[in-house]
Parts: sequence; C-alpha cells; structure tokens
Amino acid sequence: MIDLNIINGKVFVENELIETGLSIDNGKIVAIGQTKTLPKADKTINAENQLILPGGIDVHTHILDLEFSYREDFYTGTQAASSGGITTILEMPMGIRGKSVTESFDMQLNAMKERSLVDYGLIGSAGYTNIRSINELVSRGAIAFKTFMIDAPEEMYELKDLSAKNDSFLLKIFSKIAEVDSVSCIHAENDVIINNEINRLSSIGKYDFQAHTDSRPAIAEDEACIRAMQLANRAKAKLNLVHMSSKNAFDSIKIAKQKGWDITCEITPHHLFLTSDDAEKIGAWAKSDPPIRSKEHMEAAWKALNDGTIDIIASDHSPYSYEEKDTSKKENGIFGVGSGTPGLETMIPLLLDAVNKEKLSLQRYVEVTSVNPAKRFGIYPNKGTLSLNSDADFIIIDMKREHTLENENMFTKQKITIFDGWKLQGKIEKTIIRGEIVYEEGQFLTKRGSGIFITPKYVELSDSSSSL
Repeated sequence: MIDLNIINGKVFVENELIETGLSIDNGKIVAIGQTKTLPKADKTINAENQLILPGGIDVHTHILDLEFSYREDFYTGTQAASSGGITTILEMPMGIRGKSVTESFDMQLNAMKERSLVDYGLIGSAGYTNIRSINELVSRGAIAFKTFMIDAPEEMYELKDLSAKNDSFLLKIFSKIAEVDSVSCIHAENDVIINNEINRLSSIGKYDFQAHTDSRPAIAEDEACIRAMQLANRAKAKLNLVHMSSKNAFDSIKIAKQKGWDITCEITPHHLFLTSDDAEKIGAWAKSDPPIRSKEHMEAAWKALNDGTIDIIASDHSPYSYEEKDTSKKENGIFGVGSGTPGLETMIPLLLDAVNKEKLSLQRYVEVTSVNPAKRFGIYPNKGTLSLNSDADFIIIDMKREHTLENENMFTKQKITIFDGWKLQGKIEKTIIRGEIVYEEGQFLTKRGSGIFITPKYVELSDSSSSL
C-alpha cells in the first residue's frame, strides 16, 4: 500500500497535459498511469476538472528572517509561498552585524530549518571581501552565489558582503565561482550612473516616485548587463542575470546566447505586469531596483519571455514594514525608502491568469517557473518536473475558477500586494510537497520546519552543514 494517489486530473507530463493519475510514496512519484493501473493507496485525491502542474521554484527571495523578522520570517514567508503554489524557494544571502558570511549562512540555514513550510536552498554571498569563503560555502551546501555590481551604502550592512566593488574583483569572483562549478546571480546596474542621477535629482529637490524611476535609467542596466556577460564569459562562469527589465538588455542577452555563452535571464512579475505609470500610481510599495519601466520595456519583456530569451520568472520577494515604505517620514522622499515588494504568493496566480488569457502557453509557464529554475540550479530532475522518481511537488489548480487578489487575504506578514484588486482566473486548490498537502483552501496542513534543505546534486555536504 502506497501513500497517495491523484486520480481523474490532467497532469503536465513530458511537455503536455494528459489525463492520467499519479502515485506517490515516501515523497516520490512512483507511478504515472490510468486509475485502474495505479497501486492501492492509503489516501486518494480526486482531481476531476483540475490541472496538476509541477510546483513553482522561486529562485529569488529576500525573506530575510533574523534581523528583519518584523518584515517577514521564514514561517510567514513560506506560508505565502505555499499558498501561491511555490514548493521550493532559493533564499538570498544576508549580512548580519558582526558575523562572517559563513556564520550568517549557518544562522539563516538554522532558521529556515526551524520554520520553513516549503523546501529551500540557500544562496551564498560573493563580494570582494569574501572571495576566499566561496569554497567553504559550497561545502555547506550553497546552491549559488549572489553579487551586486553596485557598491552597497555603509548603512545597508545586510548587503555589505555582496558588493563586487569593481570589475577586477568581479572577474575574480566569476573565476572562483566557475572553479567550484556553481552559478553566479548578478544584480546588473551601473553604480556610477545611478549615483550621479540620484545626486542630480536630489540637488533640484526631486524626491517623488518618478525621481526613483529617472535615477535608474535603462542605460544603467544595459551597460552593466553587457559588462557582466563579457566578464562571466571570460571566466567561463555560469551567469544568471536577475530581475532584468530593459528592452536593450534583452536584445544583448539574446545575442550572447546565440554565441553560446552560458547565460540565463530572470524577470519578476512586477516587471512583466506593470508599467512605470502603474507603479507611480501605486507609490512606494512599487519601488524596486531596477525600476518598473515604460510600456515599451514591458512589451519587450513579454516578447523575450515567449521567444526564450527570458529563462526564469522569480518573485524577488522583498517585504518592508509600512513605516519603512512611508515617504512622508523621509527627508529624501522616495530615495529614503527601501526597494522591494512582496511577491511570493501572487507570482503563480498572475501567470496562470496569463495562460488563460493566452499571453503565455502552458508549456512555457512550466518551463520558466519549474523546469528551467531546477535545471539551472542543479536540482533537476528531483525538482521541477512530474516524472518517475522525482519529488512529488505539485499544485492542483482549477483553471476556470476566478478570484481576486486582496491585501487582507495575503499571508505575507505585511498584508500587502501591489496587485491588490486584480481579478484573476486560475485558482490554486492544493499545494503538495513531497507527497504531503501543505496548503489547501486557505489552510496550512503541515507543521513549521517541514521543509527540507536542498543542494545541487553535485555538492556533497561537509560535516558542518550536514549537522545543522
């Protein structure tokens, strides 16, 4: 007798929807076939008129528990994730006062182990001050590395370990990451252009929302993107360009891919679904880096998504408190509030609605939310697919059911979404991780700490990380 059967649904298997069933035992898919051919199970879920799709893998989250738990913690953050169809997250690194990058990594990992409802990987810090720590972070199970091409301000200590500082150090960082066969996640913006624009706008008293948009022009992203690709290719590093947004950057990425460079491109839902006009109406909660751009850039993003230039959609989930987003309390207005917005629980619903509206094919949706993230970060086929012996991570969806995104119904600690009031079609009914129902109709059915730590399949954990 096995643990669970899913019957009568349409399952996304081998790039198409087929009417079939799944059998799950010990967290793995052990059979795929018609109901009468499945082994007997302790429990059966009838998924009639519903779709069964691979669980979403969000490769870019900033839950930032510990010192920022008032914004979000790994319990509320992964509640948001599971309610939004995300079964695996990759959490970005965070500098902690007085701690080394390895100590910070261990602290984050312990907190996730105690509180996470979904499976999780942890990205390591790769800044100019800690290049020598990359090997040790790999041995601890770091799934990738994050670097900012911009220099973090002194007051933003949580980013202090992520700054490349200059191109010489960036090339060294890429070379070390290539040496350990990991992935470099790069925030590509030109620091000098941005700082000059912020100083110029501040000098004439421009502190409104538009000032933020103007302070980070597309050229700052375009130039940094090309520079990052050139340096990474020189070092033979695997490069993942995070939260890209610019039309010309997409064109450059497409050309680099045609040359065979090892590059993947990531985009956020807010850069796909909103324009700069929309963002200005929303205000500070829509402030992000890079900024939400004009309709021209948004249309280019959809084209790049559908032609394969964009490989991955990730939330860049980054909550703040309401007070931190209140520009009226800041002398320098929009420049005084943090950049980022919650997105874990809205990413998949927005994309399912896009599938219903035929802006995105179902196959492409599965590629950019499950298959490609899993392949890029070395966890495929355990994750990212519904196939024999893969982890039984999937969502059950009623694609005809309509619902409305509302602030008060969000599970993120701050109870906020920049998509408040949006009416969508395609409702997540259940989220199942390794065969266990984690989320169902507004309820969480597993205990905190039920998620497990995942590492690239080529990484063997050191004694220090396996004992956590």
